[in-house]
Amino acid sequence: MPHQREMSNAEFIQAECIIHGRFGDKVYQKKRNGETRVYDYEFKPKYAATDLSKRTDCIMRTAYTFTNPRYDGFQSIINKLFYYTPYFVHAGSYDFSCNTFFKLRQKGDYKLDINGVRLEMNLAPRSKVCLCFSEGTEYLVKLYRNNYLYCEREVMVIAAEEEIDDAYEAWFAEHLEEVLTAPDPRFSSLRIYRRGVVPNLLYQYLAGKTEQGVLYRSSYWKRFMYVRSAYEHHHTAGGDHFYISQRNITDCWNAASDDFKTVWENYHTRWFDANYRKNWKIVRQHNFWSKLVFRACADMCFDPEELSPENWLPGVETLGDLILTANMRCYGLNQEELNTRIYYHE
Repeated sequence: MPHQREMSNAEFIQAECIIHGRFGDKVYQKKRNGETRVYDYEFKPKYAATDLSKRTDCIMRTAYTFTNPRYDGFQSIINKLFYYTPYFVHAGSYDFSCNTFFKLRQKGDYKLDINGVRLEMNLAPRSKVCLCFSEGTEYLVKLYRNNYLYCEREVMVIAAEEEIDDAYEAWFAEHLEEVLTAPDPRFSSLRIYRRGVVPNLLYQYLAGKTEQGVLYRSSYWKRFMYVRSAYEHHHTAGGDHFYISQRNITDCWNAASDDFKTVWENYHTRWFDANYRKNWKIVRQHNFWSKLVFRACADMCFDPEELSPENWLPGVETLGDLILTANMRCYGLNQEELNTRIYYHE
């Protein structure tokens, strides 16, 4: 009998499983008509922040100051913030996706009203509408379906020298309470196309390394695995800044005193119990340390790329100083614990 070549792990996955998204150097896509499309993966670097992407960052940053995904009612709060918060943009043209801007979920004929001017359009959730805005003008964009108001969005054009973050911060300072008391818009959810691997029933507990990546079983969906590429890092300005900063913060953690680490373990446990379910894979002690140090650096305008045990945050000598600078709660630590020094310099 002719010798049969041994099948590799990646070939086995491709033959026995249904793949959605990227796997190795190929992308597997299932069209709406049921056909499967396979094409070569091409890396595209992340685009620079835009006026529209900064809106998402500002909203989530505001939300996390008083809530998080583990709290009851979090999704309702997020729905309100994303719907009632205006769009702050600079003058220019912008492409808006109908499924996010208009919350569109069904294809059909609509009437688009921009400051009283109405246009009849046939729109679908994936349609994009290009709108052009002039400086110093406020726009009220309404969408009608069957002569009923379906969605209403507000766009405010700011001066060229004004920062997007400052505009949102000023608006939230005045209107956040009003938004939180508004009714939940309750648009139906977008359909999510999850990227991963769906194994055959016989191999539903398959997991581990392959030549094309590492397979992780989902803890929420049975017979579904996520794929992550091993040892892959595409260099970007933001990514390189984070990795250098994280390395410096880790060095600072390793150099911290034993007394501090003992008290820090107690502080981390109390914070974790107050904010997360009992799943210790989520945030380890050194991850929590990184969180506070990043926040302290941002508050003090200290570049974490310059951070080291010898060039530590000025004035932050104890755990209490770090908690105060990072604007965190003490979670019941007593004064003696708060006075624990981070470093004992000779």
